[in-house]
Formats: sequence, C-alpha cells, structure tokens
Amino acid sequence: MRNAVALGTLVALDPKSDVAEFRIRCGWYAARGKPADPLATIPKRKLHPGLWKVALRGFAFNTETYPNGPASGIAHAASLEAWERYTTRFGWTGTVYLPFGWNKPFLSDGPTTDICRGVLG
Repeated sequence: MRNAVALGTLVALDPKSDVAEFRIRCGWYAARGKPADPLATIPKRKLHPGLWKVALRGFAFNTETYPNGPASGIAHAASLEAWERYTTRFGWTGTVYLPFGWNKPFLSDGPTTDICRGVLG
C-alpha cells in the first residue's frame, strides 16, 4: 500500500523484516494538498478493503497512552521496536497514513478525522 490513508487493524507482524499486515476497513489513495498545511491531504480514489502488507521501516509511530483511550487525544511517539513490543502485547487498530509527498509515513491509534468519508486530515 502506497500513497494512501486508511483505517486498519494489525493482523500480522514480522519483526525480522519489519513488515506488518493490516486488515483495512476503509481508506483512500491520496495526494498532498496545500504545501503550507502539513496535514492537507486530498482523497483521490477509494482504497479496497481487505488485507494489505506495509513495510514499516522509516515510519513514525504514535501510541495512545492516556488511560481513557483514544477519546483523550493524547498520543506519544514510539520507536519501531517499542511499537512492535506494544502491538504484540495489546494488538493495534488505528490510522495508516502513507500519502505521497510526506516526509515520513506514520501509524497512530490516536484520534483521527472521518477517513471513511474522505476527510483525511
């Protein structure tokens, strides 16, 4: 999966190759919008739901760390190794953010916009 923003659940993780497989519920192929807005992303066409493999090297990782869950809006950066340990223990559902033109793709289980309806941030 490339140039996309999606909501998914981690179903498999290979720490040796740093590849994860996600069950994508909904998402969009996307492109960067206004250069001045770091989160401006334009939906292009819908992403097919299903299983998608994603190479995780070079990603930024955010994990929800507030005890009240995703509604808190508090997420902290994590390394790939810390994210792998966390997801192996607790599982993971969240945002897979891979739009073209971004410096670094990221995964986050913090609050998000209405990705399924094309509001990509």
